[in-house]
Amino acid sequence: NGQLYILGDKLARRMGSYTFLDTDEIVEKVTQKSIPEIFEADGEAGFRTVEGQVLDSVHAYVRCVVSTGGGIVIKLDNWSKLQSGIVVWLDVAPEVIVKRLEASQGTENRPLLQEDDPLQKLKDLLEERQNKYSQADVRIEITEDMDETAVCDTVVREIHDFIDDNPPAWKAAKAKAQAEGLDWVQ
Repeated sequence: NGQLYILGDKLARRMGSYTFLDTDEIVEKVTQKSIPEIFEADGEAGFRTVEGQVLDSVHAYVRCVVSTGGGIVIKLDNWSKLQSGIVVWLDVAPEVIVKRLEASQGTENRPLLQEDDPLQKLKDLLEERQNKYSQADVRIEITEDMDETAVCDTVVREIHDFIDDNPPAWKAAKAKAQAEGLDWVQ
C-alpha cells in the first residue's frame, strides 16, 4: 500500500540514520513479478516462502524500519524474526482500510482481497491474525482522520515510550552495577 510505504520512509528518516525496507517491494524485485503474479503462479504458500526468505535477509540489518504485509505473521518462524526488533502494529479498522484501498489502487494488488466482499474477507483475515498482532510491542490505533505525519509522530512517541519502559539488558545491568556501587566501564 502506498500510504504504508510513505509512512515507513518518513518514519525511517525521523528515527535518524535508519534505512527503510519494504518486504513486499523486495519480494517483487527478487522474483521480478508483482505480488498478484506470484499468487497466481505459486499460490499464497509460494508467496509466503519467498516472503520468509526476504525476511531472513532483512533480519540481518540493524537500524532499519521494515514494512511488511499483514500476513507475514502467519509463519511462526517469521514472527520470531520480527521480534528481534520492536514490532509496531498499525491497528486500522477494516472499514478504513477498504476505504483507503478503494481511494487509491483498489484491491487488485491485494490477492487475498479479491473477493465479492473484500470488507468481510479483511475482517476474517484480521480475526485470524489478531492473536499475533496483539503481541506487538507497540500498538497504534489509526483513525480515519490521521495523516502520515500524525501517524509517524505517534509511532515515534510510542517507540520512545516503549524503550523507556523496556530498556535494553545492558542498560539495566549498568543501573544495577551503579546501584551496588560498582564501577561501570564505558
